[in-house]
Amino acid sequence: MTDNIMDIFDKNIKLLESTEKSICYFREQQHDIALGMIADSIDLIRHSIEAIINNKEYFKLIEADSVMEMLSRILEAYRMEDYILLADLLELQLVSFIIGVQELIISKEELTFSEESFRDNLKQLKKASLGLEKLLEEPIDPQTLLKEGYRVEFSSCGLMTLAARNKDKSFYFHTNGMIPAEAFMLAKHWYNNKAKRYIIYGLGFGYHIKELLFLSDNSEMIIYEEDLNVIVLACTFTRLRDLFESGRVKLVYDPKFQELKNVINNLQNDEKLCVHYPSFLNIRSEKGKKLLKSYVFWSDAD
Repeated sequence: MTDNIMDIFDKNIKLLESTEKSICYFREQQHDIALGMIADSIDLIRHSIEAIINNKEYFKLIEADSVMEMLSRILEAYRMEDYILLADLLELQLVSFIIGVQELIISKEELTFSEESFRDNLKQLKKASLGLEKLLEEPIDPQTLLKEGYRVEFSSCGLMTLAARNKDKSFYFHTNGMIPAEAFMLAKHWYNNKAKRYIIYGLGFGYHIKELLFLSDNSEMIIYEEDLNVIVLACTFTRLRDLFESGRVKLVYDPKFQELKNVINNLQNDEKLCVHYPSFLNIRSEKGKKLLKSYVFWSDAD
């Protein structure tokens, strides 16, 4: 993937993240928040569309006139303060268009492993984790994990999703579609303005935690994870370092669930326990399943 196409691809991911949030806020009639996000995204929208048009040899099936017409309709709805229409145009036209661009790029490119990004993630993780110190010093080959029942795939939006198998169950950690929308929805469900600290079981690829950080300006988050393979794959295929650069997130590698058990037994009123269900399905130990099953009581997972 050339640097130019990579730049379009990465900026489109950011655009989809902000657009999905603004759509949600428009639907909830929180127009001030939505408009602020749209205002911040206008330059990103224009840049993305202009870059796509300027690379017409790569994006052969995209017609410049129809793209500019879409942008014009969005700006007109914005000017007319028709926020119902604006949300529709963002959701049904802009998001669909950007997803189409992302899928076209994915169809032409191969899944790549960036050694530099992997090392940057590990470096940041060492500063913000417990239980991983010695393990992170050992040589790691992430590619071997993909042969051990784990599978990494592009989603439609361009972010990576993870799939795994545990005994007779196979499952995804994140959607194959709009990961930002799914993660934001889960984070809004978890969010509590009285919580000063979130105790989260399940790192996955960190998208749900990123969105909870967005919603919780000052809260701390402690993530507990049993599966070292998931941590390594997250370091390999995401910008995991972004979570920890905030200084508000810590990761505890807890394969015996002793640390999490102690926290649950002493949970404070200003702390909230959240369980990422796919990560619950991925728990390999019976001790861990028993500890957390009461928090996902509707599950029949064994």
